[in-house]
Amino acid sequence: MRSITKQGSIARNSALNLIGFTVPMVVGLLAVPVMTSELGAARFGLLSLAFAILEYSGLFDLGLGAATIREVSGALARQDKGLSTLIAGSVLSQLLLGSVGAAILVAIAPVLVDRVFLIPADLHDEAVSVFRILALMVPATVALLSLRGILDAAGRFDLSNAIRIPSSIATFLIPAVAASAGYRLPAIVTMLLLTRVIMCFATAYAIRQILPGHTWNLHVRWETMRPLFVFGGWMSLSNLLSPLLVYLDRFMLAAIVGVAAVGYYTAPFDTVMRLLIIPAALMGAVYPSVAGMLAVGDGKSIRSVYRHANQKLLLMLLVPSVVLFVTGPWLLEKWLGTTFAEQALDAVRILAVGVFFHALARVPSGFINALGRPDLIAKISLVEMVVHVPLAWILITRYGLNGAALAWTIRVTADAAILYLASSRVLRAISARDDTPAIAAR
Repeated sequence: MRSITKQGSIARNSALNLIGFTVPMVVGLLAVPVMTSELGAARFGLLSLAFAILEYSGLFDLGLGAATIREVSGALARQDKGLSTLIAGSVLSQLLLGSVGAAILVAIAPVLVDRVFLIPADLHDEAVSVFRILALMVPATVALLSLRGILDAAGRFDLSNAIRIPSSIATFLIPAVAASAGYRLPAIVTMLLLTRVIMCFATAYAIRQILPGHTWNLHVRWETMRPLFVFGGWMSLSNLLSPLLVYLDRFMLAAIVGVAAVGYYTAPFDTVMRLLIIPAALMGAVYPSVAGMLAVGDGKSIRSVYRHANQKLLLMLLVPSVVLFVTGPWLLEKWLGTTFAEQALDAVRILAVGVFFHALARVPSGFINALGRPDLIAKISLVEMVVHVPLAWILITRYGLNGAALAWTIRVTADAAILYLASSRVLRAISARDDTPAIAAR
């Protein structure tokens, strides 16, 4: 088993993750115009809605994906003989939770079409079929969070990205090519379902190859699974609150200013958020490494990685953030036209400042989770929710689009400061317990 605790390995794995995020993103930018042209506005909107629902189906994993990475990393570092039971139990739990999500989506598909979304009458039956086929993707999507996490925990980011890149590219290419060939949405979503299932089997096969002693032993014991569910419970709360903190501003804009303002706000917001692939790539590599160090009580290495992660991320973010601040309006004009650029002139610059601090905060939040304190992240998010809602309402009422951008930037900047303070506290606890192999998740 290769070591993932060294700086060189972390740098290499971060680069692999960055490639894994960037290549599909570029393909997506090229494929979206084809999809909009071939599918038409209504069907493309329906497909986009399906993708959004599938993304949020990840909430059914109850935080077990991140918990699996942490627990498997620790088990590998300790050379724990119960690794196979842990892996099998995690994947089985994900499949069961995903199946619950699938059953719910199948049942409410007609309700979504008839009462929740404004679906054109001629697309009614097609939309119901799309949502029901989409439901079958939920178990595979949720299980993949654990399967891919096992590869990451083992330091095999090469295999993880070798599987993820073609699959992610297929998510864009299949709709573009199939729509060009005249296929309807149910057939396109079925193709995506088959791709997702194949990805699950490919990842499971890769796990079997890198862990020669691993067997898919389904004899699951509660004492093995308990740490996963305790850790995952707090992660699940954080995963629920984070999207709310992002999308509440849009709901407020729609209620106070109007729906058109949401479009003008979403465009610059989505533009600056592309910067988050940098910390995502870095912390995706750091997270399992730190969990492994914690398992063997290597507090000195943890502090070293924390220091280097902050330094590297600051250097990687500084220039792109400045470029976004200076050229943001021009980029919007080239991408979406003069109207968007004029409406979001100040907002894109305010958001560019915010995303810089939001991206930096991924280091302390990632370390807090890896060190077994996801409860801190969830509690911080709860407090932020209470403060952010009235602040956003006041600023949006007074300043409209710019008020929404300002409210988000204030929140994420304060969030970064709080997370750095919290991570310092957790790291001090590690220093005081260097001889203790683990800190229990609370």
